[in-house]
Amino acid sequence: FWLRRALDLAPTDADHAQTVADFRDISARARLHFSADLSITPTDNLNDGASGKYLTIDDWFVLGMLSGSAQALSGMRASADLKLSYRIAESARARTTLGLRTMFNVNALSAEAKRLAPDLRATDLNSSKVEISLTQDFLWPQSQQPISLGFALGEIWNGGAASGNYLRLEGTTPLLRAEKTALMLRAFTERQWRDDSQIGAAGLAFDARHRLTSGTLSLGLSATTVAGSAINQDYQRGALSLGFTPSHPLGPVSLSVSVSAAVNRYDIYSLLGAQVTNGRTDHQLGAEVDFSFQDISIMGYAPKLTIATTQTRSNISRFQGQALNVSFGFESQF
Repeated sequence: FWLRRALDLAPTDADHAQTVADFRDISARARLHFSADLSITPTDNLNDGASGKYLTIDDWFVLGMLSGSAQALSGMRASADLKLSYRIAESARARTTLGLRTMFNVNALSAEAKRLAPDLRATDLNSSKVEISLTQDFLWPQSQQPISLGFALGEIWNGGAASGNYLRLEGTTPLLRAEKTALMLRAFTERQWRDDSQIGAAGLAFDARHRLTSGTLSLGLSATTVAGSAINQDYQRGALSLGFTPSHPLGPVSLSVSVSAAVNRYDIYSLLGAQVTNGRTDHQLGAEVDFSFQDISIMGYAPKLTIATTQTRSNISRFQGQALNVSFGFESQF
């Protein structure tokens, strides 16, 4: 607390840098660590709703009208992501960490959204999650290859009601560690138990970073397969992302930009009791710009503004839409 408070009182840039270094050193030595991400987000699509009024297949076969709650609804979302970790044990080649994480969001519908969907309550869109985890970081025997294995157990609530629990196993390791380039591999498997079904998922993700003179370039590639015991729960997803963070702030603002693309493919999909001939395919495009105002931080937490837009094209109009989100929050500078 006092080192964060000292940041606001540092008389020179050198004093500020030294305080940051001291905080990082103490944080690395401490067994207990806490972090919080808070944000408020106005959005024109609070419920991932459709952009049109009609339920169609392939843009021409009309099945009827979509309900107001199935269409895009504007409003406001407040979100929090709280993480607490405790280092149980540590040696020269291994570390064991116990973690507790809670995430939740609270929503408010605009007056226009309330007119469009009078039977929908804003609380129906609220969600929360509590997760406990155990992570083992170690060096592979007879080598310097770092491995991280994690186990997590969590519970999910939607609309204020418990909707299921899950168990996740994951592992990460660097495939490349060079002076300017890094490549990470992550693999996971997850099992969810809901009141009406069970869902299994597995995936691989590659994350690459390359440091340039002008900034850092990042690239992400992932593939996920999901299988469930209920209808319309089996699908595959592939995603690609590209980002860039300039080396130096632009005046008082630290900037980062990213673009993304993803495809969700349902080989078998049922709608109104009948199977859709070609299943369901969603194509998603997204772009995001982050502005971090480092010069006006408070106790090491800097205001952050994120502008994000997404567009989804689908052969089933219920899942076709776009969203524009403007999020304001705070992030730690170190």
